[in-house]
Amino acid sequence: MLTRFHFGILLCLASLIAFGQQDSYKIYLDLRHSENDQLKVTLKVPRISEDSVEFHLPKIVPGTYSISDFGRFASNLEAFDSLGEPLEVSSLDVNRWIIANSTRLDYITYLVDDTFDKNENYQNNMIFEPGGTSFEAERGVYVLNPFGFIGYIDGYKFNPFELIIKHDEKHYGATSLTRNKRDKVTDVFTAENYNFLADGPIMYCEPDTTVKRIDGAEITVSLYSPNGKMSSAEVMDNLNDLIEAQTEYLGGKLPVNRYTYLIYLLDYSPASGGMGALEHSYSSLYTLPEARAGRIGQIVRDVAAHEFLHIVTPLNIHSEQIHEFNYIKPDMSKHLWLYEGVTEYSAMHVQVRSGLFDERTFLDQVKEKLQIAARFPDVSFTEMSEKILDPEFEPMYVNVYYKGALIGMCLDLLLIHHSDGKRDLPSFLAELSEKYGPMQAFEDDGLIDEITEMTYPEIGDFFQQYVIGNAPLPIAEILQLAGYDYVDGGKVDTPTLGNISFSMNDESQIIVEGIDKMNDFGMEMGYEPGDVLVSVNGMKLTLENVQQVLEEFQNTVQDGDKIKVEVLREVADKQKTLKLKAKAKLIEVEQPADIIASKTSSKTQRQTKEIWLKGFQ
Repeated sequence: MLTRFHFGILLCLASLIAFGQQDSYKIYLDLRHSENDQLKVTLKVPRISEDSVEFHLPKIVPGTYSISDFGRFASNLEAFDSLGEPLEVSSLDVNRWIIANSTRLDYITYLVDDTFDKNENYQNNMIFEPGGTSFEAERGVYVLNPFGFIGYIDGYKFNPFELIIKHDEKHYGATSLTRNKRDKVTDVFTAENYNFLADGPIMYCEPDTTVKRIDGAEITVSLYSPNGKMSSAEVMDNLNDLIEAQTEYLGGKLPVNRYTYLIYLLDYSPASGGMGALEHSYSSLYTLPEARAGRIGQIVRDVAAHEFLHIVTPLNIHSEQIHEFNYIKPDMSKHLWLYEGVTEYSAMHVQVRSGLFDERTFLDQVKEKLQIAARFPDVSFTEMSEKILDPEFEPMYVNVYYKGALIGMCLDLLLIHHSDGKRDLPSFLAELSEKYGPMQAFEDDGLIDEITEMTYPEIGDFFQQYVIGNAPLPIAEILQLAGYDYVDGGKVDTPTLGNISFSMNDESQIIVEGIDKMNDFGMEMGYEPGDVLVSVNGMKLTLENVQQVLEEFQNTVQDGDKIKVEVLREVADKQKTLKLKAKAKLIEVEQPADIIASKTSSKTQRQTKEIWLKGFQ
């Protein structure tokens, strides 16, 4: 293996010398020589004027709000001059190396492990798969998030980058990066600086790609399904009406001319234990369980509804902290309520406005956000955002998808109300996009004052009390603007399956993951970790219908009813079917509050509701 790598160095070295040293980076990858889920990276650097420089691999990347430490996946890092003579390299920490005599520096080489595999590099810090890398030669699929394996010289991050990738003749690399050259085995991609490069994931595999023009934008879906359970054409069919609805929601024209969905369907349990996606300006990368379109189509749709709308924020509306992102020691923005919260709200709101789902479904989603947000302490949302990497606030990050979305809803209704029905949140986001756009950042500390100046004093008061301040959101008061009553739920008795936690195995089956909090009913049933749940009271359980089955269980079972749960369990290295039985026990739980239409509502309230749910007519 080492001989092969050294042979590759000689070939790359000849090419590097032929090119000569310029002001751009050139990165050379050969996917055909990937072994043991490793890649060799050869990185030719721009002309360096300093005697000593630092080489960086990212500690943190945009959109993840957590420490990744991608330097831990790199090894055998070496630096060379134009004659191939080695230069002195020493490690400063896990993500930084100092290179001496760097005026002579011509190129850097290193090996990099992928992040999908759980190994010693993880150090109890799992990389969420959509924000990582996978080099699977045996499967013929490569997930390339450039920030996961390509570094830069500190102080030279804004030089142009050229990425040259050699690949198998039967593979295609799908991406939204600019492709300047393509032949049977070579792709050349360019980016005007490291930020643009890092923002462009690539997925190589045997092509299953569907391209369609929707409202003037080229939309691409590239899919890897290892067992052929889903196709890119099915995904495109599933997303088409959603993309059209989002286009209408954004004013009838998309703010991008291209967008790429990169979807890797997993037929094994991911090391991180999660599934979902990571947004980028012109694309999004998904890792989801492999199943037929009918089983996970709605999952794909729900995740895509959120990620696609990041073309508004942060692409067109973002702070200086994001515009000039520091990959080693970033200053975090105060406005996660905007980047993630408003985006999550818009992903729900666009679907009710376009008729993709009805008013009740939308209100039920709002109720779910309220129910989960209530589990978190009331803190200043701007302070939490700014300190999201601190141990005190990091566990609260997930609340950006709940309370953050509710902040978006409140702003929407307040804008409709105080403008007498002339403005709403989507139209105001369009105003902000027009003012800033991809190339101009807003000042983080001044955004809320600016929003207040552009809108109404009451909007400023809302921010001061409920976003900068830590007062609980005035949900009942806000919903009243549209003629809805927010009714407390109170306590009710409800059946339980045993207070067990669920997960999914490599076959996309629902399994019992944990029993540490199992109640008396669960103990009587006799669950064990790893049990595959086959049916509940005769109702077959699948990934697609699990929510329906559990709701029917809660709505129909009475105290003392006989409960039968069929499971598959490993017994003496063989999988056996077992029927677990016990009599139902009711437990007291807090019923979630409900949102219902007021019995009487004013003309203003009815107008606000009409605009909120249907848009400007």
